[in-house]
Amino acid sequence: MMTALRTDKSFLADKATQDWVSIIMRASVECPADLDDLLVKQNNLAHKNVGRAIFHEAEMPVLLKSTGASQRATIAVVLDDATTRISDKESIDLAVRYAALAIEKECDLVIMSHQNNAGFERFGFRVERIAGETDAQRKACLDQLIDFWGAQIVI
Repeated sequence: MMTALRTDKSFLADKATQDWVSIIMRASVECPADLDDLLVKQNNLAHKNVGRAIFHEAEMPVLLKSTGASQRATIAVVLDDATTRISDKESIDLAVRYAALAIEKECDLVIMSHQNNAGFERFGFRVERIAGETDAQRKACLDQLIDFWGAQIVI
């Protein structure tokens, strides 16, 4: 499926490509302001405390994403954000590069992050959270996510 032999007509007719172009356009706008600190005084629902993510080690095999003949290949992008969230400026640059990669290789991308908000959600990327309290649990979670999405390449 990964080929670069496309005409302008097929490029413009490809809905997935147009979705990635939309992501590139969203990356060109300014990052939204976080209003939670302003709202928490007025509304106790606007707080920064997040629930604890618990990764359950499944005893049964994980159901895999179905892969049909017309299915686009999937690339999993594992962010190095276990300790610190990627900055908004860097996420803008990466979003454009990842979307361009998806257009060029005619594939889908799924972002894997350790953060509650990776910063790529606002562009329209699929973002999965890597959960677990130990390194082994986080690795098992990541392995299950990669298997679920059927990612052929992991960056």
